[in-house]
Amino acid sequence: MAFDVKGFRTVDFMSNPSGLAGANLGVHKYVTNDDTAAIETAGYFNSLATRVKVGDHIDMTLALATAPMRRNYIVSANAGGVVTIAKQNVA
Repeated sequence: MAFDVKGFRTVDFMSNPSGLAGANLGVHKYVTNDDTAAIETAGYFNSLATRVKVGDHIDMTLALATAPMRRNYIVSANAGGVVTIAKQNVA
C-alpha cells in the first residue's frame, strides 16, 4: 500500500537543547494497515518531507487489519524531498 496522511498526526513537540528557533522536534503518531516491510520501503514517507525533520519521533501502529503491532521510528534523514526513517525498537 502507500502512505495515507489520514493516519498521521503531530501530537507534541520536544524542546531541542540547542535552543535555536525552529529546532524543536516533533512527536508524531501514525496508524496504518501497512506492515513493517511496507513502511520501511524507501520513499514511503516522502510526502511528509515538508512536515518532519531529522530527529522527529514517529510512534506507529502497523498492520492494524491483520496482526496489529506497535513500532517506533526516528526520522534519520530528510533531504531533497527524501525522508528516511530508522527503527528504534528492533526486538
